[in-house]
Amino acid sequence: MKHIKLLYTCALVALSFSGVSCNDSESDLLEPKLFFEDKVVKVEVEEDTYECEIASRISNMVKNEVNITYEIGDQSLVDKYNQKHGITGLLMSADNYVMGEKTSKINAGELYADPCEISLKNISKGEFGVTYILPVVVKSSDIAMVEGSNVAYIVVKKPIVINKVYDINPNWLDVRLPVSCKAMGALTYEALVYADYWKNLGTIMGNEGVLIMRTGDLKHPDNELQMAGDGVAMQVPDASILQLNKWYHVAFTYDGSVGTLYVNGQKIVEKTMGEKTFNLNQHFSIGYAYDYDPNRKWYGYMSEVRLWSVARTANQIRENMMYVDPNTSGLVGYWKLNGEDYEKRTEDGQNIWYVLDQSPNHNDATSNNGRRGDNGASQSFVQPTVVDMKVKLE
Repeated sequence: MKHIKLLYTCALVALSFSGVSCNDSESDLLEPKLFFEDKVVKVEVEEDTYECEIASRISNMVKNEVNITYEIGDQSLVDKYNQKHGITGLLMSADNYVMGEKTSKINAGELYADPCEISLKNISKGEFGVTYILPVVVKSSDIAMVEGSNVAYIVVKKPIVINKVYDINPNWLDVRLPVSCKAMGALTYEALVYADYWKNLGTIMGNEGVLIMRTGDLKHPDNELQMAGDGVAMQVPDASILQLNKWYHVAFTYDGSVGTLYVNGQKIVEKTMGEKTFNLNQHFSIGYAYDYDPNRKWYGYMSEVRLWSVARTANQIRENMMYVDPNTSGLVGYWKLNGEDYEKRTEDGQNIWYVLDQSPNHNDATSNNGRRGDNGASQSFVQPTVVDMKVKLE
């Protein structure tokens, strides 16, 4: 079994008191108090069980013994965590953990309590994409608490494992979005991407001339992540953020005023764009730039491509890079690209390969080769190329 321990250093004690006003007395600042320093422990393992050791501490040594108790918090604490982090985690069931000794003490002249052991179990039985939260509360009648720091959250997620992805080159995806996408005043693009070759103007997703996510441009490095389109020009400040032969989660949000680019859940750059609407009703493609140089494709692999009609928050992006609930509000299209999401249909005597939208909207994409066929071009429908490859974000 693996172990994780909440260790506490004096450095964050100052942070705990950073919000104290100038009117508070010096004695209040120096009063010994009990707290958890690290308030969130994230557990994401493939094993069925996991051992946690949780300890609390006081800010200053005292002459007398301090008796403490640990207890499991209720739904109200989970609600607070969800609200702060923008997620919808569930209170962990009592069937999925065993709490050891619920009492401990801090000896006179010491700072730390003996740890409380919590054994997590049935982790493998959890649902993919669901976050389970176990709030642990420390209490004592012998000493005051640092307000807001007497709760530690154990946050458990069954790891998402992606072992099959789409090879986008030479194939690409064509999505004919509905008329409701003609004037999108807020949106989010998301994708897991892997490049094995940089090509200037390498297209990830979007509508050419309206709003497209790509890498490189004239007089710009080939690996520079960009957003381009009607009145839109954004680039990451450092092109070296993206490297060959590595997986990245890339995202762009527009909230009606500000555009923001993310890489692996971290905000990289934002720009005030003013009030805009984007017409994505036609010519929305994945791995291809509509009706331009047919070489403007994505040279590599993709997975978990999503389009939203809302600007997802930073927390929502960071917490859902590998998976999202297909029924989440605001999801326009969700193409998992995992080899289990395509089918062949015969329409007007022609075999057409579709990549299925996992959202309830049925915005299925066609799998194509050649140039898009609106103007009598060479577009053909081909079976998606699926390869065995594990997605790992660094």
